[in-house]
Amino acid sequence: MTQEQTFQLNTYSVVHDPEEPRWAETGIPDIYFASFEEVKAEVPRLRDDLKSADEELPAFRIEKIETIPVSKANLLTLLNEGMAAFLKNYEIVETVG
Repeated sequence: MTQEQTFQLNTYSVVHDPEEPRWAETGIPDIYFASFEEVKAEVPRLRDDLKSADEELPAFRIEKIETIPVSKANLLTLLNEGMAAFLKNYEIVETVG
């Protein structure tokens, strides 16, 4: 029997209200990266884009995720139930800001 493949991906999120679940649907899309180095380079660019003299910049978390095995049934889970149902592991790797 072949084992279905899982994937490790990287993403970032704004540090926000700790009571709000990380994978809640906010209407703001998540962006995923193949490597830590890619997301690590993107966060400073994003912070530069958000700079405003009037507001303090939020901190960002760099996160590593691992998916559940990819199968047709699990892809349907992702599409119908969202990212939280598709994750096997989630880890905050670094906080920037």
